[in-house]
Amino acid sequence: MNAVDIAVSRAAEVLAAAPAALISDVDGTISRIVSRPEAAVVSAGVQASLSCLAHELALVAVITAREEAAARRMVGVEELTYVGNYALDGATAADIGEEPLAAAKAAVRPLLGSFPCVTLEDKGVAFSLHYRNCEDETVPGRLLAAVEPLAEATGARVLHGKQVIELVPRALPNKWGAVERLLQERGISGVVYLGDDLGDIAVFRGILRRRAETGLPGLAVAVVDEETDSTVREAADLTLDGVDEAEALLAQLAGLTREGGA
Repeated sequence: MNAVDIAVSRAAEVLAAAPAALISDVDGTISRIVSRPEAAVVSAGVQASLSCLAHELALVAVITAREEAAARRMVGVEELTYVGNYALDGATAADIGEEPLAAAKAAVRPLLGSFPCVTLEDKGVAFSLHYRNCEDETVPGRLLAAVEPLAEATGARVLHGKQVIELVPRALPNKWGAVERLLQERGISGVVYLGDDLGDIAVFRGILRRRAETGLPGLAVAVVDEETDSTVREAADLTLDGVDEAEALLAQLAGLTREGGA
């Protein structure tokens, strides 16, 4: 069996434990990472699979650092549950405020004159500095050295991703908190989660811990490529080779649900 077949078999077993959920990250998982973040898309095939699964499972959700409205436009499947803005809940969002990193953003912008290849992506409650288009290999190190003191001085926290540095509020929750809340609210038994980056490790570990402590079935799937940190691979139950294999997994699972097999 190849990696996709193994993933389909294991995921189908988990999703048979109704009520069941399939939850996925977006960028790098069901959408390819591109040079301009605003140009990223979710394929028609992924959309069709997610729509089908949403009609058969108790919960199909996407969770992303993007703002919820942006995620809805990008994924384009109304039946899904969307969790955006780093999974901020109402209470935490109120504590953080509408512009928690205004000072950090204002301080960083002048620095970008020294890094013309770096793109700033504003995510509302946070922002990202993408260096994917930089040919100079010294840019990541120099950018981080410039940003870290500003983050410390303005109350921001630095996160690392695939050719990106993100600045987020210190009080920002991790993704597992949002996933766990969804599972509890919906009374979910079996859960499959797909993710590709460092921010997904908390979910992988949470699912494995939930499985060990409660016996409820769960599967943590890492969607990997040449940029994936080894810790992401190590935290998951199994890996898929890029968005193409993730798309194939979703398509086969959708086919199984249509046949009543999941």
